[in-house]
Amino acid sequence: MTHPEYPTLFSPYKVGNVVYKNRIFQAPATPHLLQTDEPYPSDAYRAYYVEKARGGTASVTIAGHDMNSLAPFRPGWHNLDLRQTTYHRYWQKCTDQIHFYGAKASIELLAFFYSGWTGGKKGEGQHFFYSVDGTPGPDGSERPMLTREAMEAIAEDYANVAEQAVAVGFDSILIHGGHGLVINRFMSPLFNKRTDEFGGSFENRCRFPMMILDAIRARVGKKILIEYRISGSELADAVNYPNADQQLQPEDIAEFLRMAGDRIDIAHISAGNMSIPGTEAIMHPTIFHKPAQNARFARRIKELGVPQPVLTLGAFQDPKLIEETLATGGADFVAMARGTIADPQMPEKARHGQEDEIIPCIKCFHCLEYSKPSTKAFACSVNPTVGRENQLKDLIMPTEGSKKVAVIGGGPSGMAAAIYCTRRGHKVTIYEKADRLGGKLVFSEQVSFKYDLAKFLHYQMNLIEKLGVEVKLNTEATPDMIEAEKYDWVLAAVGANAFVPPIPGTDGKNVMIAEECYKHIDEIGENVVLIGGGEVGCETALALAEKGKKVSIIEMLPELCPETFHLTRGVMLGLMNDKGIAQYTGARCTGITEEGVSFMDKDGNEQFVPCDVVVMSSGMRPRQDLAESFRMTAPDFMPIGDCVVAKNVRTATRMAYDVSMRI
Repeated sequence: MTHPEYPTLFSPYKVGNVVYKNRIFQAPATPHLLQTDEPYPSDAYRAYYVEKARGGTASVTIAGHDMNSLAPFRPGWHNLDLRQTTYHRYWQKCTDQIHFYGAKASIELLAFFYSGWTGGKKGEGQHFFYSVDGTPGPDGSERPMLTREAMEAIAEDYANVAEQAVAVGFDSILIHGGHGLVINRFMSPLFNKRTDEFGGSFENRCRFPMMILDAIRARVGKKILIEYRISGSELADAVNYPNADQQLQPEDIAEFLRMAGDRIDIAHISAGNMSIPGTEAIMHPTIFHKPAQNARFARRIKELGVPQPVLTLGAFQDPKLIEETLATGGADFVAMARGTIADPQMPEKARHGQEDEIIPCIKCFHCLEYSKPSTKAFACSVNPTVGRENQLKDLIMPTEGSKKVAVIGGGPSGMAAAIYCTRRGHKVTIYEKADRLGGKLVFSEQVSFKYDLAKFLHYQMNLIEKLGVEVKLNTEATPDMIEAEKYDWVLAAVGANAFVPPIPGTDGKNVMIAEECYKHIDEIGENVVLIGGGEVGCETALALAEKGKKVSIIEMLPELCPETFHLTRGVMLGLMNDKGIAQYTGARCTGITEEGVSFMDKDGNEQFVPCDVVVMSSGMRPRQDLAESFRMTAPDFMPIGDCVVAKNVRTATRMAYDVSMRI
């Protein structure tokens, strides 16, 4: 039975001969770390997508097929290859399993042939670049212009893959024609400077995508649906692009879709161009962006009248927002990536009116952290099962015998452990010395751009109440107290303490740690200096600036928050500049007084910044000794969360889940 609040969201929609059971699509977020160097979906890759189908999405799109006919196989991110018929059984297994759960199967076709490998093993071979119009690369390197012959070969390659997609059971293919990829660059007057039949007029600039669409239809006809992703706006600004007024806008996209007619079955409307700085953060909205960033472009394109149903995407998580968008004509479908990574069961939970049980995405970008060479696993901060779907027989395995479990500490790790243990059938008691649950997440309620983290906090708190977990607030647990209760298991989630570096004056009355700062954010003085420019320090600086404070930040490293995901970091630094936050990097703090902070700048000069309050944001240190004091209080014991390693929500949640599955 469908919840009455979502009559549009959960209504079927027929496109061609395909009937979608609802209006939620799984967008093709690329979990490339789950993929091997083989040209077919690995077990882990397949299981990740099948879980989205099991959760109730109407369509699941497999990401990562690189349509580079000039470099047919490139080990790495986009190495799936349907053209190798030897492996079709693996593809068929994938589509069969998606269909088993009532979802449709789609595959994204990408044109990454502006770069690739001519051959050889991963990391070997001759690297080459292509250009729409022969424009040299940013480093001045020569990039040959794609010829008509090359384009025809590429179009034929699309047709070949479409034919194989039909053979292995896909219901649709998604052509990526947006975000500044090659197809999009042909269409854009900002980047296409050709003077031949593929340049100049809008019709000419659309010839290449039309060539691809025509080749596909000529080969497979209507045997498969064609979805087409396109940027509703390139989001170019006049400062960096003098001809920004010529950029692709909704009116152009609507005209393209009318020209395409029945060549395209569903239009995916995104925004941005990866070649235009700053716009990638709109493609993948950060914590500093409001939800549904691209919805305005989809709505405008529908208003202009296009023959295809329109899909929108961009940080849609709230089913009420999705219903409103669909019901008011803003789109016909909504695609989600991070939302269904955080909670693959989101559609089913919404359908049954269980919105308070939907795990919210906190926009941390751990799932897209492909830019960091140090990243070893595909993971999610709030869903510890992501990337391990094929390893787990059941995501929450029931216990064979109920145990009595004590959780010391009610922060994110402690709450997660209590939730997972209770769901397994154990009897859990949380001991929290504060007057409420949440630990260091409580600060999120004070900061506008942390609304997703605040939602996650309230999700945990609500679920603990709903599950009937016993919570003892204002209770500082002691080893004697816990031992007397005869628990079978004790999980110590006692957190970490703020690290205060040995700087003269840190014991002053005007000095506080970041956590305390949020408790008194409205009362503290007007001039604030933060010592420490990691992610917490920069976010605190922004929060203070939002309150009208004059803020300075001092960091020893040569740059601020170097470990933060590049999209979030770029937006955050831009906002810090906009708000006039003074930034001193490569600086060493030498002393704190009631009047302000002294430091040695990167050039070796002594400087002084006057202030009312100094906020220490120099990292955390695990409370290992406190955790260990509970080791002998029960037959089984395990420290979890920040008291083991002070990192982030992802580490805390995953550790809690793994321990809970052992009990």
